[in-house]
Amino acid sequence: MKAAPLSSRLPLALLCAALFSPGLAAHAQQAAAGAAARPLSYEQSALLLAERSDALLGASRNTEAARQQAQALKALAMPRIHFDMQGLYYQKTVTVSLGDLRERAQGAAGATLAQMADRGLPGIDPGAVGQVIDQVQAALPSMFRPIPDEISARARQSLWHPTLSTVVPLYTGGAITAAKAAARSGVDVAQAAGDSLHEAQRFALAKAYFGQVLAEQVLAVARDTLAGFDEHLGNARKMQAQGVLSQARVLQVQVARDSAERSVQRAQGEHAAAVQVLQHLLRSEQPVAPTNALFLQTRPLPAVDSFLAAAQDGHPALRQARAAREVAHQGTALAQAAKYPTVYAFGSVNLNRRNALLTEPDWIVGVGLRYTLWPQIDRNSREAAALAREEAAQAATREAWTQIQMAIHQSWQVTEAARREYLSLASSIASASESLRVQEVSFREGVGTMSELIDARNALAQARTERAAAAYKYDLALASLLLASGQGEQYQDYLLRADEHLSTP
Repeated sequence: MKAAPLSSRLPLALLCAALFSPGLAAHAQQAAAGAAARPLSYEQSALLLAERSDALLGASRNTEAARQQAQALKALAMPRIHFDMQGLYYQKTVTVSLGDLRERAQGAAGATLAQMADRGLPGIDPGAVGQVIDQVQAALPSMFRPIPDEISARARQSLWHPTLSTVVPLYTGGAITAAKAAARSGVDVAQAAGDSLHEAQRFALAKAYFGQVLAEQVLAVARDTLAGFDEHLGNARKMQAQGVLSQARVLQVQVARDSAERSVQRAQGEHAAAVQVLQHLLRSEQPVAPTNALFLQTRPLPAVDSFLAAAQDGHPALRQARAAREVAHQGTALAQAAKYPTVYAFGSVNLNRRNALLTEPDWIVGVGLRYTLWPQIDRNSREAAALAREEAAQAATREAWTQIQMAIHQSWQVTEAARREYLSLASSIASASESLRVQEVSFREGVGTMSELIDARNALAQARTERAAAAYKYDLALASLLLASGQGEQYQDYLLRADEHLSTP
């Protein structure tokens, strides 16, 4: 059976077609040609990405904002001290009623005169005393009549009115504790979100970095294949000149050679586009030349349970869901606190006592209780909403764990499948190389056919490309597995422990 043309069987064409458009490839090829490449290892690229990524910078600032917000609430239970300065201009009218006072004074004077009449005065004729007292009592109304019913005083004044006051919360129904706990959990949410983004950036780097390495591999294979067909075409034309080979066979080689050239052109465009993707991801002013080859560990991965255990302990998405659940729980506590009264202590001191208002104390201290009898927001409905949000957060946490488990199992299986595929291709490449050697000898000796030689050349190119694609699939699936288990920072360790590296041919 004849092997399919190389152009129809290159895995890279399928992998890169979804990532790069022809326009981007053409632009990337032109741009990459104008600048010298900067050699970078994967570890150096990771450090550069962490330094220049705007997404990571934004996540870091969000975390700092949440931390500062929690810090702002740290003294929520402490006394609040206020200084007020008021400039006043006021008028005060004071009215004193004298009617009752006048009547009481007149009554008291009459009673005193009556007592004097009863006791008499020593050495004075009682009759004369009585006549005098009667005359005075008769004159009392006219004596007290000039006293008005009331007197009024009016004053206008301008003054500065400085006061120092404080309010100390004594009991809030748990509102302060809940608010502070929610703020701390908000920091955990922001931190976990930043860690999740960092994990995603590591995966994007692995995809772009080793995607460029794969593009280099496929381009090298395509060029090697084209060079082989150029050699076959040259030999075929010599044999045609000697009358050994027909024109039809020469044209058959020419068609295969042209197909290989088109494969090189496609691989060049895909490689240039891959270079641009990595360059833009790292915000580099020049193209990047990866110094790490596609890698693989020939021994099996650790058991999937170890990845599940690592995810259970520290997966950022799971930590974020748990922290969000705690925020929702504190929201419920805050809603419940609205059902209770608040108790507070207060105090105030007038700092300008010389010009104090008549009714204003010099200082005051006390304890108060406040309870809203008719709130604008129904407290029961608010608590029910908070409980619903808490239940939703709990469901989201369970769902996050389910998705994490699914991703770990899937990535583990894909990684192991890629490892087995890569190892099995070693014998395929050896067989394809031997088959090409045999077909070349057979063709030179006139035993083999040109179709068999072309098929052997294409089969070797396909096996070599499939091996590179399998190594890339392993590297990408491993990055996905570590991302799913929250261990993205260990990717460099796996690279260093790899015992198989696929260098560019």
